[in-house]
Amino acid sequence: MSQERFVIDLRALARDGRSVQAKVPVKSLGRLVESLLEPVGEVAFEFQGERDDEGKLYVDLQIQGDLVLQCQRCLEALVWPCRVSNRLLLLRPGEALPEDELENDEVDALEAEPHTDLLALVEDELILAVPLVPRHENCEPPVKTGVDEEISPFAVLRQLRGKV
Repeated sequence: MSQERFVIDLRALARDGRSVQAKVPVKSLGRLVESLLEPVGEVAFEFQGERDDEGKLYVDLQIQGDLVLQCQRCLEALVWPCRVSNRLLLLRPGEALPEDELENDEVDALEAEPHTDLLALVEDELILAVPLVPRHENCEPPVKTGVDEEISPFAVLRQLRGKV
C-alpha cells in the first residue's frame, strides 16, 4: 500500500463496514523512532469500521509489532512485543462527545476529519503504548570493569563511627 493511500475518510469506512490493513516499516514512523533503540522490523495494523444500531460510527484498531527499546536497568536492547487494541467512536469535527459515552472507558472518541492520516493515528497509539521505563523481567545493572573501585563518600564516616 502506498503512502498516499493511508489517508482516508474514516467515517465512510465505518459507515460502509469496511476495513483497511497494512504493514509499514518501523523506521517510517518518525516520532516513534525517537523512543526506540533501533528502528527495525514492521508494524501491522488494521482499521475495521462499524455502524451500530443507533447510527454511531466506530473503528476498531489493532496494531501489532515488535519494537526494540532500551532497558533502563541494564541499558541493553529489549524486544517489546507491542499489541494495541482500541475502539474509537468517530465524531464530526466540533461535535461534542455524547453524554452516555463520557464515562465509557472502553471507547475513545476521535474527531474524524474527511482526510485522516492512518499512519499518524497508528503512530500516536504506539507512542502512548510504549512503557515509560522499559525493563527486562530479570537483568542486572551494568557493572564497571577494569576501573579501580571508587571510595564511597560514606567510608570516612564509617571510620569515624568506629573511633567513638
